[in-house]
Amino acid sequence: MAESPSIIDLLMEHVDLARRLRVVQIHYYPERCKGVWQCYEVCPVGCWRPDYEGRKVSFEHGELCIACGACVLQCPEKAIELKVPDE
Repeated sequence: MAESPSIIDLLMEHVDLARRLRVVQIHYYPERCKGVWQCYEVCPVGCWRPDYEGRKVSFEHGELCIACGACVLQCPEKAIELKVPDE
């Protein structure tokens, strides 16, 4: 029978995962956007603004973004991604 990981091992894994997720950011590709606005509708902190004339959205207030990924999951055009920024 395999040995279970210790609580320390599990905590260290959790700390590592939390450290990596803290730097994840939204990347928006406006050329892919078709103006469905589901990102605007699901964003819990209001980072998206619809542009009804241009049939697109704009990503605003990025400093408020919590990188929850709701907009990524809702975008049918794959115009939004969560990525680790280039160093």
